Amino acid sequence: MTRVSVLLDAPRAPRPFAGTAAAAALLALASGCTAGNVFTSSGSGGHASGGDAAGAAPAGRTGADAPDDAAPSPDAPPMPLADAPSEPAPAAGGACAGLFCEDFEQGMLDTATWSVQMGGAGTVAVQQDIVAHGKFAYRVHGSGASGDFAMIITRNAPAALRGAGPVYGRAYVYAAANLKSHIELGFAGSTRDPAQPPLINKGMNFNYMEFAEFAGSWQLGFDLFDPAPGVARGFVEEASYPPAHDKVPAGTWSCIEWEFGDDPTMMVLWVDGKQLDQFDVQHIDFSSTGRTAGSVLNGKSAGIVGGFAFFGFGFHSYGGSAAVDRYFDDIVLDTKRVGCLPEKPAGG
Repeated sequence: MTRVSVLLDAPRAPRPFAGTAAAAALLALASGCTAGNVFTSSGSGGHASGGDAAGAAPAGRTGADAPDDAAPSPDAPPMPLADAPSEPAPAAGGACAGLFCEDFEQGMLDTATWSVQMGGAGTVAVQQDIVAHGKFAYRVHGSGASGDFAMIITRNAPAALRGAGPVYGRAYVYAAANLKSHIELGFAGSTRDPAQPPLINKGMNFNYMEFAEFAGSWQLGFDLFDPAPGVARGFVEEASYPPAHDKVPAGTWSCIEWEFGDDPTMMVLWVDGKQLDQFDVQHIDFSSTGRTAGSVLNGKSAGIVGGFAFFGFGFHSYGGSAAVDRYFDDIVLDTKRVGCLPEKPAGG
C-alpha cells in the first residue's frame, strides 16, 4: 500500500428528526457490524481494518463565487432546536468508534484512503504542532483568496455509509482565527454519474451537504452543481444558520458533530455536545432559487443531493478573508451518532 505525506509549505417549534425505512435498514446493518467491516486508516493500536474503504437571502449573497461576508439578520428571533439524542458512549481503548475513523497517527495521508485536492494557495499537511489527541493532526491552509481550497476526500467509504443516510460524523476542529467569510469545512455528496470522481473547481461536478463557517458563526446547507432531476441546470444553494452569537471558537479545539440525511433532506449540527443548527423544510434561512411551502427545493423534500458516495474534510473559501488555518483530528463516520470523547483537549 502506497502512503504519502503531503507537506505544507513551511420562536419556531422544534421538531425531532424521524428516521426512514432506509435509515432503519442501515442502522440494522451497523448493529450487526463486526471488527472485520470497520474501516480505519490509522496505524494506532486497537483499530481494525477491512471492508469497503472510499427563506430570505442575506444581503449580497448571490452564489458560490460571491463574497459571503453578510451576516444573517441580527433581528431574527433565536431558533429553538430539536432535542438532541441522548449522548452516546464513546469507544474506549483507542478502538474505532464508528464505521470509518481517521486520527492521522500514521503521520501521513494514506493515498489508498484519501484523494487530495488543492487549488489556489490551498495546502494540506499532517503535522505535530497543534493536535487534539495523540501526536498528529491534519492541517489545511489558504491565503484567504476566494476560491482557495484544500480537501481530503474518501476514495471508498464503507458501503453502509453510502446512500440516502442518515449518516453521522464527528471531528475535532481547531480554528486559528474566527473569520467572516464562508468557509466550507466538511461535506458529503455524490456525482450523478458514479463513474466520475468529485472535482473541486469552478465547474464542480457533484452535489453535497456541508457544515461550514459563515459570517463568523456556522452554516448547514447543500450546494447543487450537478442538479437533481427536475431542477434547472445551474448552481443551487440553500442554507440555515444558528443565532449569530454562536461564534466559531478560535484558538481551541471544538468537537463538531453532524447528521446528514437525504430522505428526507435534513441536517443537524452539534458543537461541543450542544445542538446549534438544523436544516429541514421548516428551517431554511437562505435559498438561491424558488421553493414551495413544505418543501426543501421546488416541491422536493428528499433526494436533493442524490445520496452520499464520498466525504471530504478541509476548507474551501467562498469569499475573501484573512489567511485560513484549520486543523482536524479524530474524524469518525457512522450510521448512528458518535459523540465526543470524554475530555475536551487543551487549546493549542
